[in-house]
Formats: sequence, C-alpha cells, structure tokens
Amino acid sequence: MAAVNENAGVKKFIGSGYSLFVTFTFCVHFFVAKDVLQTISPTMLGAVRGVIGGLILYIMFFKHFKGSISIRKFAMLMIIAFLGYFINQVLFLEGLKISTPLNTAIIMNTIPIMTAIIAIIAGVEYFAWRKIFGCILGFGMIAVLIVYRAHTEIGEARLGEILIFASVVTLCISTMLTKKMIIRGFPPTIISGSMLFFGGLGLSTMVMGELDTLIEYSFATPENMMKMAFEIFIATSLIYLLSFKALQYLSPSQSMIFIYLQPIMTAGIDYFLFQTMPPMILIPVFIGVFIAGYLVVSAKTH
Repeated sequence: MAAVNENAGVKKFIGSGYSLFVTFTFCVHFFVAKDVLQTISPTMLGAVRGVIGGLILYIMFFKHFKGSISIRKFAMLMIIAFLGYFINQVLFLEGLKISTPLNTAIIMNTIPIMTAIIAIIAGVEYFAWRKIFGCILGFGMIAVLIVYRAHTEIGEARLGEILIFASVVTLCISTMLTKKMIIRGFPPTIISGSMLFFGGLGLSTMVMGELDTLIEYSFATPENMMKMAFEIFIATSLIYLLSFKALQYLSPSQSMIFIYLQPIMTAGIDYFLFQTMPPMILIPVFIGVFIAGYLVVSAKTH
C-alpha cells in the first residue's frame, strides 16, 4: 500500500511540474502573441500555430498510432479540435488583441473552477469539498486584484475580457473530453496533435489570403523569426503536449490549478521587460494561491 501511495505521489509531482511549466510559458506567450498580433491577424496566428504545431507532434509520435481509429473516436477528436483549438483560439486571440496580458491572466483564473464543475457533472471527478474550497479560495485571491484599482483597470468590463472568458468555457469542455479519452487508453500525444492540426486546418481555410503577410512578417527580422518559432514550437507543440501529459497524472481541475499563478507571473514578466512595478497586494495573493493549489492538488479525485 505504501509503495502504491508513493508511486501516486511521484506521478502527481510530475504532473504538477508539467502544469507549472505550462503556466509560466503561457504567461510569456501572452506578451509575445500580443506583439505578433499587431501585424498578424488572430485567426492567421492560430492557424499557423495549429497546423505546424500539430504536424510536429504527429511526426515525433507517429509510432503511438496503434491500428485504425474508430469513427466514434475520430468524431471525439474532431469535437476536441473544434472546442479546444478552433473556436478557442478565435475567441482567445481576438480577446487578447484588445485586452492586456494581465487582464487576460486574471480572466483565465476561472479555468479551475469551470473545469472542476464540468468534470464533476460529467463524472470524471469525485465531488470533494477540499477541492471546491481550494478553487474558491484561489479565485477569491484573484478577486482581491480585480477590486484593487490603484495600479490597473482590471475590473473594467470590455469585449476582450468577454471573449477570453468564452474561450475558457470551450477549453474546459475540451479538457474534460480529453480526460475521458485518456482514461480509455488513447495516447495524449495523438490527442494533442489532432487537436492542433485539425483545429489549425479549420482556421487556415478562413485566412488563406493572409499568407503573404505572415511570410513577410516572419522573415522580416531575426527577432520576428524568434517570436514565430516560440509561438509554434514552444507555446504550441510543447505546451499542448505537456498539458495533455499532465492529464495522465492529474485530474482536470488539478492540472489547471497553477493557472492561479498567472497574474503574479505576468506581473513579474511585465516588470522585467517594462519596469512596471506590480502592486504590493500581490504578496498576500501569492500566499493564498499556494494554499489553494495545495487544497486542490491534494484532494481525492477518483
């Protein structure tokens, strides 16, 4: 029994490490993508990230294909691609274009609560008061930032925030469906590759006329090339792969809990890049977030 518990602890630690890395990288992605979106349309950026990022995963993990895929599983992959990438990227990137990285990070903090609720309704997770309390505590810490207006206009309701929140809902539903497929033994590498490729392929049909702009921007300067490389290889292929790998070890709500660190990380990156001093209120928020993370990650899920 002790060996089983120890093994479960190791898996949870690995999954938490994946999730934490994903959280930090997405914070960097907020800044890089917002800069790219000044020239490239949100749909075009989503398309190139999805198609190339998905192909990379297919090539790397082609051996994970085992026999034929049933029509039902293929249909599920298409639903995940539509909700988790196609419509998600349209909503998210359009919202990010007219919002700010910090506002985006704060809106994204509704993900653990939405994920936990959807997963419990779908029967993927057990109901646990510790888990719910942890999500509420973490969201409450973010609410402190929302009402604190001394240094930022976080509480302003704008179209960008509405679009980003809508992308949260689609992401949570696709995460729950992904977890169901993983539970049934489907490789997360194939799920992530399919979601990116088919979702990106759908987006590409809407922006074929913008290909010249994409090529011109990408090769205009070495800096632009690095930004696009980061968006495709790191913020897409690697991050979506690690997100789904984390679902092998964690429940859907557990894999999302570190998203509560995004506003703090985003504020830190903002200071490092632009010397913008974050408010001192982040200190108690940071402590509360870690307590919330512990409550959710340590809760019984199955």
